[in-house]
Amino acid sequence: MSLSDMTGQQDSGISPLVAQAVEFTNTYKRHRHDPAAIREAMCLKQQYPALMGEIRMEDWFAGRRPGERIVYAGSIWWAAFPGHLHKPLMEGKQGGYVFDFAAVRRFAGNPQEKKLLEELTEFWRQEATILKMIRSWDDELAHELSQPGQISGYSNGFSLALDLDRLVQKGIPGLKEDILSRKLAAEDTDSETGFFTGLLIAVEVLEEVCRHYEAQARDLARKAVNPDERCRLEEIARSLAGIIAHSPESFREAVQLVWLYVLVSGGKHLEAWGLDVALGDLYAHDMDRGAITEEEGVGMLASLWRLFHENGEAATCRIGIGGKGRRNGEHADRVALIAMEATKRHKQVTPQLMLRFHKGQNPLLLKTAYDTIHESCTYPLLYNDDAIIPGIARIFGVSENTAERYHPLGCGEYMLAGLSPSMLDTNWNIPKALEAALHDGLDAEGNRIGPCTGSISSLDTFGKLYEAFTKQVRFAADLSARAYQKIREVYPRECAFLYASLLTDDCLERGRSAFDGGMRYIGGCAMGHGFTNAADSLTAIRQLVYRERRMTLAQLVSALDADFENQEPLRKLLLNAPKYGNNHPEADETLAMLYKDINRAAREAGLTVGLDFHTVSSVNPGGYGMGFGSGATADGRKKGQPYAIGNSPTSGFDRNGLTALLQSAAKVDPANGGAVTNFKLSREFFTGERAKLEALFSAFFAKGGLQANITVVNKQDLEAALERPDQYPHVLVRVGGWTARFIDLERGIQEDIIRRTMY
Repeated sequence: MSLSDMTGQQDSGISPLVAQAVEFTNTYKRHRHDPAAIREAMCLKQQYPALMGEIRMEDWFAGRRPGERIVYAGSIWWAAFPGHLHKPLMEGKQGGYVFDFAAVRRFAGNPQEKKLLEELTEFWRQEATILKMIRSWDDELAHELSQPGQISGYSNGFSLALDLDRLVQKGIPGLKEDILSRKLAAEDTDSETGFFTGLLIAVEVLEEVCRHYEAQARDLARKAVNPDERCRLEEIARSLAGIIAHSPESFREAVQLVWLYVLVSGGKHLEAWGLDVALGDLYAHDMDRGAITEEEGVGMLASLWRLFHENGEAATCRIGIGGKGRRNGEHADRVALIAMEATKRHKQVTPQLMLRFHKGQNPLLLKTAYDTIHESCTYPLLYNDDAIIPGIARIFGVSENTAERYHPLGCGEYMLAGLSPSMLDTNWNIPKALEAALHDGLDAEGNRIGPCTGSISSLDTFGKLYEAFTKQVRFAADLSARAYQKIREVYPRECAFLYASLLTDDCLERGRSAFDGGMRYIGGCAMGHGFTNAADSLTAIRQLVYRERRMTLAQLVSALDADFENQEPLRKLLLNAPKYGNNHPEADETLAMLYKDINRAAREAGLTVGLDFHTVSSVNPGGYGMGFGSGATADGRKKGQPYAIGNSPTSGFDRNGLTALLQSAAKVDPANGGAVTNFKLSREFFTGERAKLEALFSAFFAKGGLQANITVVNKQDLEAALERPDQYPHVLVRVGGWTARFIDLERGIQEDIIRRTMY
C-alpha cells in the first residue's frame, strides 16, 4: 500500500496515528505549490481537531495536546530538535513542518505501516522545515554551527508572545470580521499571498475545535455520574458555544478562549503575556455582579495552571502578570493576586509565573509575591521594570513605551510581545572566545574556532589580550547574526504561522504573515553561556599574569591545556583571585564590561545583516551541559565542570554574604537580551527575617537589580533527596531560567545546586 492508496480509505491494518500522518502528508502535497498561508491553513484543517487530546473528568476547560504525533504543522517555537546538527535526522520537536524521523522505529506495528512510514520519511527528508533551513546555509556557516566552537546552532526557530488582550476583546467573531474587512480591501493582493484567505480558514479551524470539544463535553456530561462533574462539563460546553457566537462575556469564557488559542498556536511552548490584562475586565465584572466568587476564580486559574503543566514543555511556559503600561491596572491587579494564589496551590514546575513590578504599582502585589515564593518555592519570578525597560529600549533600539511590551519568554530571553519574534537559535560559548584568543583562533585541541589574533608572546599587555578576545567575540556575533538572517530568508517561503500572525501587530494592517513583512521588528537572541566564568578568568589573568606577574601567560595556557595536572599551586592562585558576586569592584566591573561589549558586538552584527535587533541572553541552564564539554578555564574551573548559570556567581564562590551578592548583581548593564540571577535562601531566613529580606531586595532593585530567581529550600532537604529521592518529590529548585523537581535532575546538576551558597 502506498501513500496515494491510503487517501480517503479506512484500513483496519493501519493505526489512526499513522493514517493521520499519511492524510496530512497528502494534504501538504496537494497544496505544496500554493501560497504558504493557504498550504498551512489546509494542513491545520487536516490536523485539528484530529490531533487534539480528549477532555478529562477533572478538567475545568477543554483543550489538550495529544500524546503522540508523527507529522504536523508545528508551533511557533522550534524548527529543530535541540541536538547536534551533524546528525542526519532529528527526532520530533522541530517546528514549521515537523516530522518525527524515528517514526519507523517508534510506530510501525506491521509491514504495511513500516512501508508507509518509510515513504513518509523519504518525503519529509526534503520537505521538513529544519532540513530546508540547514540546506540554505553556506559551507562556512554550516561548518561553524555544527561544531562545538564559539557559536553552535542547535535550533532554527523563534518565539512569540501573542496579544491575548486583543484576542479576548475581539473574540472569534471579531477576529473574523477584521480579516474579512481587510480581505475585501486587498483582494488582488490576497490572491497572490493567500494571507487573509489562510487566516479565515485558520479561524474556522479554531471554531471547529470548539465545536468538537463542545460535543465531547456534552457527551461526557450525559455519561457523568458525579453531579459536580456533570455540572462542570456542561459549563465547558456552554463556554465553548459562547465563544463561537460572540466575544467572551464572562471570566470563564475568556479563560477557555485564551487556553485554546495558546494551545493551537504554541504546541508545547505556551506563553501567556499579560494574562492579567486580558482577563482583568471580565474577572472584575463577574466578581462585582456576584457571578463568581474569588475562590471560584482561583479554582479556574488553578485548573488552567494544571493544563499548562500537563501539556507544556517543562523548561518554558511562562505566564506574565504586572508591569508598566497595562491599560486596566486596577482590574489586572485583581487577576494577578488570584494568579499568585493559584500558584501557591499548584506547586509544580510549570507554568512559570512571573511578576513584573515598578515603583508606581500596587505594593500588595510584591508583598503577595514574597508570600507565594515562600509557599511555592520559586514563583513568581521577579522582574524590575524600572531598570529593565530603559535597558531594553537601548538594546532593541525602540522607545520606552514600546519596551513596556517586553516578555521574558522561555528561560527569560527578552522579546517584544505582539511586536516581534525572538529567534532563539544559536548557543554562544563565551569562555571559548577567550580560549580562542589564547590559542591564536584555535581551541585547546588545535581546531580552528575563530580568526587569528596573534601568538601568546604578542599578548604582552592585558589590553592586547582583551582586544584579541573582543575580536573573537565579533566573529561569533557575526556567525550568530548570519544564522538568524538565514531564518528570516527561509521562513516566508515555508510558513505563515497564521495563529501567531493574527495576534501580532501590523500583520493584518500590512496584509502579510509574520516573517513575510508583517511584523514590525524581526531579530534574534543568542543564548550566551559562561559569562561569569569568562569574566572571572579575565579578572584572574589581569591580576596574576599582568599585574602581579605570579605566572606567565604561556605557563597559564599550558596549565589550562593540561587541565591543571601537577599544577595545583597555580590553580589555587586562580581560585583565590577575585570573583564576581562578592562586591569586588574589579571582578564586578569586568563582568559588566563583558555584558556590554558582547551585546554591543551582537547588536552591530545584527544591524549589518539587516536584523532590527540582535541580543545575547544569559539565562539558559544549557551552561551545565556546555561546561561538561569545555576545557579548563582561568578562573580555576577544571575541564568538564559546569559553567555558572546566568548572571550568577560560580556556585560556592560568593563568600561575602547576600548583601555583597546583591550589590554585584545590580551592576550589570540592563541593555542585554535577558540575564537571570539565582538566589538560594533558607526557609529559616525567609520566614525569621522577612523584614530584613524584603529590605535587602528593595535596595537591590533600587540600585538597578534586574531580576531575581529565588529558591526557598533547606540544604538538609537537598542532601537527603540525593539519598532518598522517593521521599522528596516536592522539592523544587531554580536551575537557570527554569524550575525543576530536584530529584529529576542529573546528579552533576544536583551537586552544583547544593554547592550554591545558601543564605
